[in-house]
Amino acid sequence: MAPLLLVTLATAGVILQACFVRADRVGAYRRAAVLKGLAALAFVLVGATGATGGAGTVEAPRPEAVAICLGLALGAVGDVLHALRFVWPSRKRLLFNVGAASFLLGHLAYLAAVVPACAVPAWGLAASCALATAVDVAVLPRLVVQSRAELVAGGAYLAVTSAVVGFAAAGAAAVALAPAALARLAPGVALAVGTVAFLASDVMLAINNFGGVNSRRLRAASLGTYYAGQMLIALSLAV
Repeated sequence: MAPLLLVTLATAGVILQACFVRADRVGAYRRAAVLKGLAALAFVLVGATGATGGAGTVEAPRPEAVAICLGLALGAVGDVLHALRFVWPSRKRLLFNVGAASFLLGHLAYLAAVVPACAVPAWGLAASCALATAVDVAVLPRLVVQSRAELVAGGAYLAVTSAVVGFAAAGAAAVALAPAALARLAPGVALAVGTVAFLASDVMLAINNFGGVNSRRLRAASLGTYYAGQMLIALSLAV
C-alpha cells in the first residue's frame, strides 16, 4: 500500500506543479496559487508517509525525519505566500519577504536534520564553507537590492542553503565509502541531490528576480528545479 500511495502522491504532485508553471506563465495567478498549494501539499504528504512508515504500518518517526517534514511544511507555506504575491500585487514585497523567511526556516530545519546525520561532520563543515563562499561570491555581485541589509540577508540565506547541501553531500559520501552502511545510500543520495536542486533553484530565482534578468524561462526552470528538489527530499524518507 505504501509504495503505491507514494507513487500516486509523487505523480500527482509533479502533474500539479506542471499545471502551476503553465498557469503562472500565462498570468492565471489565482489558479496558479491554488495549484501551487496543492503541489506543495503533495510533497508534504510524501514526506509524512515516508517518515511514519506508510499506511497501515505507522511508526514513530526519527528526529531527523521530523525535522525534514517540518522543512517540507515550511516550504509549502513559502510556496503559497510567493504565489499569492501575484494575486495581491499591492502586498507583493511583504508576501515575498515573509515567504522567504518561511523558506529560510525550512532550510534551518533541514540543517537540523543533516548535521547530526552526517557521519563525518568535519567533511560537512568544510564542504559547507567552501560552497557557501563560492555561491555568495558568484551570485551577490550580480544582485541589485535596495539596501546593504538586504544583500547581507540574501548572502546569509544562500549560505544556509549551501550548508544544507554541504552536510547532505558529505553524509552521502561517507555512506558510500562505508560498505556496512550501503543500505542507507539511496536515501542519502536522494537527500543530497534534492538539496542541490533546491540550491540551484534559489540561485536562479535570485538572479532572475534581483539580477535584472526577469526571464520567464528562467523562472520556469527555477520552479521546476525547486519542486524536483523538494520531492527528492521528501522521497529520501521513503526509499
